[in-house]
Amino acid sequence: MAEVDLPSNGAEPPGEASPAFPYEEYECKICYNYFDLDRRAPKILECLHTFCEECLNTLHLREERPWRISCPVCRHRTPVPDYRIQNLPNNTKVTEDFPLYIDSDPLPQDALPPYPPPLHPALVALRREEASGASQATPSTTVSTATTLSQDSVRYDSCQSCKRVALTTGCVCVIFSFLSMLVLLFMGLIFVHSHSIPPSPAGPICLSVASILAMFSVVVTWLICWLKYRPDHETGRASATSNSRRNA
Repeated sequence: MAEVDLPSNGAEPPGEASPAFPYEEYECKICYNYFDLDRRAPKILECLHTFCEECLNTLHLREERPWRISCPVCRHRTPVPDYRIQNLPNNTKVTEDFPLYIDSDPLPQDALPPYPPPLHPALVALRREEASGASQATPSTTVSTATTLSQDSVRYDSCQSCKRVALTTGCVCVIFSFLSMLVLLFMGLIFVHSHSIPPSPAGPICLSVASILAMFSVVVTWLICWLKYRPDHETGRASATSNSRRNA
């Protein structure tokens, strides 16, 4: 049998993929560029999804609440320390392998703009208040603004907890009402079709209660859907308006 001589430089035969460097683990799933140690640093969120700092900065600018960012994959909200994406932790698994995967696959990457992404407007306003407070030697405005933002964050978290409790209670009520409706409907049909003289009034009563439970299940289901999928833009706009009035 003839032997096949492999190349002396260690390259694999054509047609076989090298499993040593899974490149998709080292690229951002938003811009599909490789991570680096600068503006495309691999920032890991609480949900363990990793994206580059440049893309997360762009998403953070669209957030109405600057103290958190929503994952574009699972929508989990991760707190942002000091309202800056660069303060999020790096994915150490990716940073330790840098620049091995860059050297192994030197494909051209998208060029970044010469200027870094702007800061969040809430952070810019806070810094302006700090600067004005330092020039006037009255830091009470900065403290009050930071206290207001922290109070808004606590209020938002408490509202989310109440929302989860309401959704759980509603789901339990819907399931209980639906099962009770099935039992009463089955019993009502049995009593109605029973040939008893005089006819038993239990059949119509069971059917009436079953219809009431069906209507109750529909109404509660509609309320659950409205509570779960209603937009939060009005709340964000109201808080932003109140903050702007305080700043003015």
